[in-house]
Amino acid sequence: MEIVDQVKELIADYLDREGVELVEIIYRREAGGMVLRLLVDTPEGITVDECEEISNFVGEVLDKENVISERYTIEVSSPGLDRPLKTARDFERAMGKVLDVTTYEPIDGKRTHEGRLVGMSDDGLVLERNGISTVIPRAKVARAVLKIEF
Repeated sequence: MEIVDQVKELIADYLDREGVELVEIIYRREAGGMVLRLLVDTPEGITVDECEEISNFVGEVLDKENVISERYTIEVSSPGLDRPLKTARDFERAMGKVLDVTTYEPIDGKRTHEGRLVGMSDDGLVLERNGISTVIPRAKVARAVLKIEF
């Protein structure tokens, strides 16, 4: 079993109990050595203190289970406002918000679309802009991000 899969398995119950979603986990060599990076979030957002608690828990579990034999650094952080939306849960949380969506091929003559997410299914997203709805098949979404509104 790969290290990432082992870490996911070891921390899944803890994250569930704390109401924290593991958005992404990466283990790779970087300039300073090996890095285990966890991007976590909650519906209310994640605080620095919560990231520190998660980091401490992960470090203790990994030391106890001896999952990683080489030196490594743990980084736990929020995925940020500009992170790409990937999962159905990401899109559910974005319902009613404005998205920037880039597609692999043109839809209605263009590859970039901006609009409020007003509907979704397993197959597609419905964006609305200026009273006009556009259905974008999920399979054609190359990148989708929240548009930061001021």
